[in-house]
Amino acid sequence: MVIARAIAALTILLAAGRSADAQPPPTSASSADAALAAQKATFLALPESTRKAAQDALVWLGFYNGVVDGDFGRGTRNAILAYQASVKAPQDGALSAPEIKALLASAQKARDAVGFQIVKDAKTGASIGAPTKLIGAHAGAKLVLAASPDADLDALYARLAAVTPARKIAYKAIKPDSFFVVSGQDGASNFYTRFDKNAAASPPIRGFTFAYPSSQAAQLDRVAIAVANSFEPFPQVATTPAASTASGAVAPASSAAPPAPNPSPAATALVVAPGLALTALKADDCPNPTVDGKPVRVERTDAATNLAMIAGDFGPKGEPPRFGAPGPDVVVLGFAGPRLAASPASLSGGEARPAIVAAVEASGGGGPVFDRRGALVGLVAPIEGAPKRVAGVALAASHAVIAPDAIRAFLGASESAPVGAADLSAGDIVAREKEALLALYCGS
Repeated sequence: MVIARAIAALTILLAAGRSADAQPPPTSASSADAALAAQKATFLALPESTRKAAQDALVWLGFYNGVVDGDFGRGTRNAILAYQASVKAPQDGALSAPEIKALLASAQKARDAVGFQIVKDAKTGASIGAPTKLIGAHAGAKLVLAASPDADLDALYARLAAVTPARKIAYKAIKPDSFFVVSGQDGASNFYTRFDKNAAASPPIRGFTFAYPSSQAAQLDRVAIAVANSFEPFPQVATTPAASTASGAVAPASSAAPPAPNPSPAATALVVAPGLALTALKADDCPNPTVDGKPVRVERTDAATNLAMIAGDFGPKGEPPRFGAPGPDVVVLGFAGPRLAASPASLSGGEARPAIVAAVEASGGGGPVFDRRGALVGLVAPIEGAPKRVAGVALAASHAVIAPDAIRAFLGASESAPVGAADLSAGDIVAREKEALLALYCGS
């Protein structure tokens, strides 16, 4: 049972904190290694939510059987290549904005076809993705959430891993006092079982079994992987080891106060000279601005465009931007929380009133827009409000862009040096520009 081994293996990797895509570093500078490195840089330049959504979509379409963790390795690369081949797209291992949109749409159709939705166990709080249209006496599949007040994980494992005349075990593994998986065939059904333990929770053991007709394995194996990837046994319980008190007693990890959430940046800024950075921001909306925890000041603004120049201790980095003319295929850089992300996008509207269609967080306002040769072709105008989301993934939407002529006029810039003739990947642009991008925070 190939699928049983695949989903059991990915469960072990999840619990161990390792990616199913993790690969050893290349041992040679071969062209294959170089191609993989370039594809990885392009993939990791995407927002984390987009990377995870793409991997999950590849699971639903049957191209990927690894962990949905946003990481990149040969498993994800091969899945992308297989998807591109299936839609007769150039097989370059890098998902373009239109390909991502089409991939997510196809996966959503696959989810809708089986009625996949996240369900929560009211008694324990555990959650899991359930293919609701497949579950039931007539449909043939079963999904059972279970819990045990007894903290003896070994005993439960021994019972569920036992072989009977009707029950064949294809794979079984246990990480003592942490979790176990058992998969195989029981009569005419394939099954996958997982139970996790957290001594700080009540009940301390929670798990599930997903069973489906063996005759439908070719269609339902991918659903089984999606179910396994979606399982959250302790979504509201701390999983760090218990801490010892001064008296020697053990305090449950869940008794610790949760950390305060990190504030999100208000905008993205591009350093254009030592100590000066350009952004798009309504000055009245950003009192007490800071970068890297240090105060900065808004030196000047333009009310017509909302361009703003901020001054601060940014070190020696920064150089005048090289401008280009807006084109259809662009890359947008901006912060999503504390992390810099790159979003392939399409640009429309002409030079007078350009706009992009991309999945951009509100903190991406002020983010630079580059063409594929690395020339600056605009700045994302201030974004109001968080983007709409589906299953936690930001949806692509239209955002206004400040045209290069307006930026040039604001900077008082003359014609800049020409950019290179070769096309760049999103990863190339991130590598070149990441030191010049700043996350701008606004205090109260």
